[in-house]
Amino acid sequence: MMIAQEYEENWENKSSGETINDVNESTLNNFYKNATDCGRLPEMGTEADILMQKLGLLNGEYLTNAGKMLFSKNHPITLKMAVFATEHKNTFLDISRVEGNIFELINEATSYIIKNIRWSSRISDDGIHRVETPEIPIDAIREAVINSFAHARDDSSVQHEIDIYSNRISIMNPGSFANDFRPEDFATRDLHSFLRNELISKTLYLCKDVETFGSGLRKIYTLCQDSGVKVSYINSENDFTIEFSRIDRNIMSEDGMINGMINGTISDLESEILEILRKDEDITVPEMAEICKISSRTISRAIAALKSKKLIERVGSNKAGSWKVK
Repeated sequence: MMIAQEYEENWENKSSGETINDVNESTLNNFYKNATDCGRLPEMGTEADILMQKLGLLNGEYLTNAGKMLFSKNHPITLKMAVFATEHKNTFLDISRVEGNIFELINEATSYIIKNIRWSSRISDDGIHRVETPEIPIDAIREAVINSFAHARDDSSVQHEIDIYSNRISIMNPGSFANDFRPEDFATRDLHSFLRNELISKTLYLCKDVETFGSGLRKIYTLCQDSGVKVSYINSENDFTIEFSRIDRNIMSEDGMINGMINGTISDLESEILEILRKDEDITVPEMAEICKISSRTISRAIAALKSKKLIERVGSNKAGSWKVK
């Protein structure tokens, strides 16, 4: 409790050892444009020392810890991201590790999730245009990512993490949930939000990454409820995770279609191949074998199994055709 109180009272304002020369010019310019365009910051120019002083992110010649996390060009935060074939961390389909400041990593995390979720499409009422809908509302995803960086404990060695499983998406930040209430309480009640990182949150508010204080969780729950997406969380002493449910296409029904609960799950390899084919319908068996680090014969057996379960089909010839995931 004493350590937590010291963090809350002092950490953001302490000098980081970095100076104005360590500010990422591109990050600063983007912040200034967004903050002035939305009218939350008066126009004062992008001189780093003047702007940092105005934001309360400068101690003499040094950036505060908050200033470093927000604007440093020296990659102060690490973000790990991965896509897994199943609901467990057994087989990964993609893995990435990036470093940057808060603004950079908000964009990296949001883009990674958007790239790896599923989209449904339909023809609009005018019969001409195609309308694409994500399985999880994009605004809810971005809100969760921003909250993750705004309310993290950045004095620890725990890294931020994005995990995309077959049945859920997890967004984890170091530091437990920084309120006495439960996260879902903020979705149904008008509660005062405790700001673990007040300066970081206020800076994000100025450029409209944060709309209003205390409304983020309500926005997440409302958007997801409207879209039929379940939101859950895991709160521990060292980290906080918010999770979005998604339809698990590994689960088979009696008639061979995905998402039922009768015939059990397909294998990890079959699931991995499905994800590969969703991303590249023109991929060859040897190319899949190279990605999965197994023989082409094993890939061919798995493909035959997926065909028998009516999960994939080959459109066109073996040489010039493509794969279709049902």
